[in-house]
Amino acid sequence: MPRSYGQHCALAKSLDLVGDRWTLLIVRELLDRPRRYKDLLGSLAPIATDMLAGRLRDLERNGLLVKRQLPKPASGSVYALTPDGCALEEVIDAFARWGRHLLTTRAPSDLVRPEWLARAVRAYVRDDRSGSDLVLRLATPQGGATVRIGSSRVDVVDDDIAPDVVLTGEVDVLAAATDPRRVDELVAAGRLHIAGAPDAVRRLGEVFAPPRVRV
Repeated sequence: MPRSYGQHCALAKSLDLVGDRWTLLIVRELLDRPRRYKDLLGSLAPIATDMLAGRLRDLERNGLLVKRQLPKPASGSVYALTPDGCALEEVIDAFARWGRHLLTTRAPSDLVRPEWLARAVRAYVRDDRSGSDLVLRLATPQGGATVRIGSSRVDVVDDDIAPDVVLTGEVDVLAAATDPRRVDELVAAGRLHIAGAPDAVRRLGEVFAPPRVRV
């Protein structure tokens, strides 16, 4: 029997479905596109294969993802979120905003992937932003990601699309640079490098919401 909090509360019943360890991280990996099992196993390291298999079964049983066979000539299958699963994006972005201050330092053992920075950009942009699209390249020693920030959505795009602004630095530095109040400090310390036309750089500074005030 699946574990349950046994409470008639929307939060408790939601956690019955997605509160187990690794579950929301699996959803995070599937938000951009369907993924093969081996790709999920690699991007979620150090998850154990039996843990991943079990969590995928739970998500499928609860109607949050489906397993699909790839059309020929491809072979194998992928996991894809259902509309209910995709609706968890708001939850994941809320967690990312809540824990934003936790990214200011990085433990040597912490794994990092550039696509997680792209997810952070999605979570941190202002809801009231406006103006023309802005293409941002995030460059770290571990790799990069390119996102297009529009007035209503943020999309990961191909790296061959010319960026308006390039931010280069360690992942914790780029995470901190989404707070405009810290940019000058990071640049002066030589930890953050910014390339782009002055107007594009200025517009980038205006699209990010400040971190929440901690009390």
